[in-house]
Amino acid sequence: MKKILYLIISAAALSACDGFLTKVPETSLSPESYFRSEPELELWTNRYYGLLTDEDAASDVYDDCNFCTSTSSLQKGTRTSSAASWSWTNLRYINLLFENSYKCTETPVRIKYEGVAHFFRALFYYEKVRQLGAVPYYDHVIASDDEASLNRPRDSRGYVMKKILDDLDSAAVKLPKAWPAQPVYHVSSYAALALKSRVALFEGTFRKYHNIPDETVDGTVISANWFLTQAADAARIIMDSHKYSLYNKDDKKLNPSEPSPYREYFTLANAETEETILSKRYSKDLNVTHSLQFNFTSRRQSATRRFVNHYLFADGSPIQSKAGWETMSYKDMFAGRDPRLAQTIQAPGYKAEGAPAATNLNLGYTVSGYRVIKYICSDAKNQGSTSETDFPYLRYAEVLLNYAEAKAELGELTNKDVQETIDLLRARAGVVPLLNVPTSPDALLRTYYPNASGTQLAAILEVRRERTVELFAEGQRLYDLLRWKEGKWVTPASTSGFQGIYLSALGEQDLDGNGVPDAYFYKGASAPSGINGNIPASNRIRIGTDITLSNGNSGYLVYYGTETYTWNEDKDYLWPIPLGQIQATHGALTQNPGYEDIGR
Repeated sequence: MKKILYLIISAAALSACDGFLTKVPETSLSPESYFRSEPELELWTNRYYGLLTDEDAASDVYDDCNFCTSTSSLQKGTRTSSAASWSWTNLRYINLLFENSYKCTETPVRIKYEGVAHFFRALFYYEKVRQLGAVPYYDHVIASDDEASLNRPRDSRGYVMKKILDDLDSAAVKLPKAWPAQPVYHVSSYAALALKSRVALFEGTFRKYHNIPDETVDGTVISANWFLTQAADAARIIMDSHKYSLYNKDDKKLNPSEPSPYREYFTLANAETEETILSKRYSKDLNVTHSLQFNFTSRRQSATRRFVNHYLFADGSPIQSKAGWETMSYKDMFAGRDPRLAQTIQAPGYKAEGAPAATNLNLGYTVSGYRVIKYICSDAKNQGSTSETDFPYLRYAEVLLNYAEAKAELGELTNKDVQETIDLLRARAGVVPLLNVPTSPDALLRTYYPNASGTQLAAILEVRRERTVELFAEGQRLYDLLRWKEGKWVTPASTSGFQGIYLSALGEQDLDGNGVPDAYFYKGASAPSGINGNIPASNRIRIGTDITLSNGNSGYLVYYGTETYTWNEDKDYLWPIPLGQIQATHGALTQNPGYEDIGR
């Protein structure tokens, strides 16, 4: 451990300012003399921010709403354990701070950085539990000869989750409400509360829909409703602070025909501070960039028709209220809809940022016909590692949704709650408000979420609609489905492949409806001769092996229609624990259900 610490401190010192380099001679740095000042605590805790999901990871999510040209091991049913999933290195660095922070005699400074450590220890364990279930909980640095700690079995799920919320409560008390410099890039008291609302909502709904028994931890009865109440209370504190609001600017004028604040928010080079609670920082000047836009285009990131069907019309009516909705063309699917749809998926008339004119749909960027444009800036950023947009890890919109969902699951959502949460999101988008708690469950959503239940079922479904639409491609959809026990929708086999736009026939198509043919769909080994020369090669699509039509020569574009994997309700909600870890603990660690027979 000392050798590792020497290397880290040396590297950190070399990258620090001259004042810090001269403060403590590099040759005298050691574990015993470190952790004494704010620069040292700051350098040590900066590494924790690597635990935050980044923009590239957001494009790696494979679920019922968003897919690309390669399925994940989760979707194929071929998940295996990995050493990375069981790595505890980051936890060691976090607990090392707790064991050495006393060396800093500036009490406010010490408390602030302990708050940072509390936040990230909570995040570390949250991500472990949502993937692996119950795990051993460690709040201290484990010595290499501490056999008892190294060979411990799992603690109960409730115990670990209670510890996570305890850490977030401590972080909310110890962290400042705002840091003096670049506050949106530092964890704050509000960030701790926002993460608490996310974590507690996850666990509350997971326990409800997976029928996890209540348990008593440190005198507290841990139940689904207990966690849901914790989620609502944390979100309510943020709401009542009136510190945050929804971003509602339209400075870029990305859509000349109507304001598009939602689209603009996700193309900002620098995180704004009205809605953003915590953001990851990217900048070419800092040599920190990402490849999300490149991933979305090169891997032909595609949205599904199931996802598009979640969007209401702007007047508040659902998609199925329109006659012929199941066979609406690509162009008609956008007409009169929630404006967020055209700000998330390329619609007719789409214009890239900085482009002189609108461009037709390029099927080289999507296999479903629904091309994702959320996060997309100018086409100049389509190459790898060229994007600089900041990534909002925690934002106020999610807090509002967390509150509304927790209250609806508790059966306590009020008309005032609806107006303070869902209706604010609809107002920003330009959709007619709900005003009151809905009482009639939406028929289509009922088929999309058959396991949903509760005294306020209609409200639960409407919150899920808003969450699906508002938080698309932000790295949360997969875990939403898992906590709702709706995991089967992740696999293409559960939906006979992922479905895209509807085509009434093969042959020449005018997808954008502007009177100019822009696509051609055909069967056979090669494209027929005589295709309109205005149709680019990328839009000459062979229907056959990878891409099919649901009715043979017409219907929905289908991808992965031949997948055979079936979701296993008894196994697939968790990942396996590495077999080597089970063996190393002499069986103290046990494998997750369903993986024992194959030793994974």
